Amino acid sequence: MGDFKNVFKNLRIKAGYTQDGLAEALGLSRSAVSMYENGNREPDFETLEKIADFFNVDMNYLLGSSTKTTVIQSNFEPSYEEVEQLIARNGKDFSTEQKMRLIKLLSEID
Repeated sequence: MGDFKNVFKNLRIKAGYTQDGLAEALGLSRSAVSMYENGNREPDFETLEKIADFFNVDMNYLLGSSTKTTVIQSNFEPSYEEVEQLIARNGKDFSTEQKMRLIKLLSEID
């Protein structure tokens, strides 16, 4: 999963959280945070989303695929083309279950 363990640990330290504090803020166990940082365990897609949202970074940065992060603004509204590009760029790595969840989520949007 790229350099996730180092990016995750650096984000935690930069934000001033202990492993216990971050675990509580994210609704995870301290041992899960520790295992993520040591590379002994990898988070599922939902947890990755939760972590990216918490630190206000994009998934590519979190996964170590990019050295620059795009700050996600809360009032940001992506265009159809941007959403399409994001899915095309990242969707190839989705499991069948993740693809089905994405289809279900997109079908629920008005």
